Amino acid sequence: MGSKEGKRSEATRRSLLRAAREEFAERGLAGARVDRIAEAAGVNKERIYGIFGSKDKLFDAVLIDVMQEFTQIVDPFWGTGDVGAFVGNLFDYQQKQPQLLRLMAWEALDRGPDAHDVDGWRTEHYDLKLEGAMAHFGTDDPFRAGLMTLAICGIPNWLSLVQQLRRLLLGDRWDDAAAIKAFLVPFAEGAARAAGAAFQPVNALTTEASAPAKAAPTGPYLPRSEDPVEAAAARLRRAQAEAEAAKAALGEALRAANTEGASANQLAKQVAGTVSRPVVLKLLAE
Repeated sequence: MGSKEGKRSEATRRSLLRAAREEFAERGLAGARVDRIAEAAGVNKERIYGIFGSKDKLFDAVLIDVMQEFTQIVDPFWGTGDVGAFVGNLFDYQQKQPQLLRLMAWEALDRGPDAHDVDGWRTEHYDLKLEGAMAHFGTDDPFRAGLMTLAICGIPNWLSLVQQLRRLLLGDRWDDAAAIKAFLVPFAEGAARAAGAAFQPVNALTTEASAPAKAAPTGPYLPRSEDPVEAAAARLRRAQAEAEAAKAALGEALRAANTEGASANQLAKQVAGTVSRPVVLKLLAE
């Protein structure tokens, strides 16, 4: 009996978290209503207080729940030290699952700089992120590593959050996600390389002439000319991103031509040698 009750309680908890995710992402902490959450989850609103304690604590639980999903999908790229892959996947994630970005924006508006935690998970998460940044960017200064982390994450975050500015500045291509991503990846890599160079200690200029120069810190974002493998990998990532953007543009052009009367066979012949007929058919079907 206890096992069944425990399963029902966990099922109720998950239902409330799913319903609350939509409510909080749409209306924020201040605007969300527990009766709407309870109705969407199909339970009495008293269950919210019984399981979570308060609306504030429910918001905390939702935010941590979404962040844990995020860490499974995107954060592994941060762990590898590949800023380009991390930023590209972060942008993709936000286009498909915007709830986390909205929840964090609402948290900032409703709570200012105060970030709540649940069982220390959030503190541990960002401590690990900061340790990774210090290693990646070749610095032992957590403040500078933290700034670099905020800057790197801020690039796709801001573009995803302020869609009205994207429309104003990018015009008809404001929602061309493939082209935006193709720009973001090498841009972030360049910013990381510049930051890595900036983190190198000033040696000969600030020490006595007879003192040996300090060794520059190492890391994947320090001048890549010193690491041919990293340089080649970065070049390949840029080429892949550009190819993805070009393929997306080709798909749009093919669909437009098809709408105007061009047949799939005609289009396949027109792009022969570039993409195969099955690829043309796939692009037309998207």
